[in-house]
Amino acid sequence: MRLLWLSHVLPHPPKGGVLQRSYHLLRAAAEENDVDLLTFRQRAFHPDVESLNASVEALSEFVDVKGVHDLEVDRRLTGKLSTLVSSVFTRDPYTIRWNATQEMEHAVRELAATESYDAVHFDTVGMFQYRSHFPSSAWALNYHNIESQMILQRAGHAALPLRAYLTWEGVRLRDWERRQGAEADVHLVVSPLDGDRLREHVNGAPVAVVENAVDTEDFRPLGTPKREGHVVFIGRIDGYANLSAVRWLRDEIWPMLLRGDRARTLGIVGRNPPPDVVAWGASDPTVEVTGFVDDVRGSFDEATVFVCPIYEGGGTRLKLLDAMSMGLPIVSHSMAIEGLDVVAGEHLFVADDAAGIARAVEHLLGDETLRENLGRAARERVIALYSTHAVKKHLLEAYDLAVDHSHTRIR
Repeated sequence: MRLLWLSHVLPHPPKGGVLQRSYHLLRAAAEENDVDLLTFRQRAFHPDVESLNASVEALSEFVDVKGVHDLEVDRRLTGKLSTLVSSVFTRDPYTIRWNATQEMEHAVRELAATESYDAVHFDTVGMFQYRSHFPSSAWALNYHNIESQMILQRAGHAALPLRAYLTWEGVRLRDWERRQGAEADVHLVVSPLDGDRLREHVNGAPVAVVENAVDTEDFRPLGTPKREGHVVFIGRIDGYANLSAVRWLRDEIWPMLLRGDRARTLGIVGRNPPPDVVAWGASDPTVEVTGFVDDVRGSFDEATVFVCPIYEGGGTRLKLLDAMSMGLPIVSHSMAIEGLDVVAGEHLFVADDAAGIARAVEHLLGDETLRENLGRAARERVIALYSTHAVKKHLLEAYDLAVDHSHTRIR
């Protein structure tokens, strides 16, 4: 089919989080369909012309890039703040408004006037506002997580007045998902759990589970010599869920592990660590805060254990799938594995308090055979359920479902 992909972010390079999900789904779609891409550029991922051009060139090998446009919130220093404040006084929440620009509206209108598509893939709820330009196309709405649920969950942990704002934003976004998101011909969610969360307030359109994907040929054990006693956490550190997890590691979990052996080391790998995390690494010789790493596979491969004490958030954690694909033994909080089809004790260890996480890490550090068995089972699970090949099948089935459902809407 002819497919238009409308994206809130230029989906390249596939290095964690939103970029990784979007890239692998886009590539899978393009293997079987003729795909055009129209996208925003987020300067957090593409801060300069060189990185922008490199990503456009890479994506152009398998899709037709119709346009890349700047977000309004990135054009001015006060762009995000002014959009946030103005959204308080409008019906549409910030999550929708930050993807609304006259430039994108014009680009979409022009494309709709000259091209015909069997289906349009909206890569986040904020892009679904452009659907009216494609009344004769099937509408597939992708969720990286259920954003209203995540925002309301975060509100429960926030202090006033942030709690009040997040609650207001989450309630309005949930209402928007119910009123407008329900018009989608199919909802693409990362897990059955997110499907259940969405069905609580969005009725009607089919929900299809299209999991986050891992390139299991690229993310595999590389044979890097292991650093004995080296534990690693990998993830974008300025994300609130990741940062909360890192600070919990710092304040409670890591001190317990050092009591067992002062020779142990901890790697904190990820983009934009804040000053207090950088200072922790500078003051503690057992902690290495590396910031962004261009090829994160080496950081996985040299580690003895991967620890993921994330206790809030939503979706499914690609960092966990990457670690599993690398055959790395894992200790995780139960919240972090929500939505993943894994079994505690078989594919990874799970604990929900600092002492339990520390004990599980300690147990793995002391048992090489157990580490090998756990890592092998984890990799086999990822290959079976979360490889790009497995996820591609589910994506193409979801598009067919959208086309079938759209016939009723279009009539």
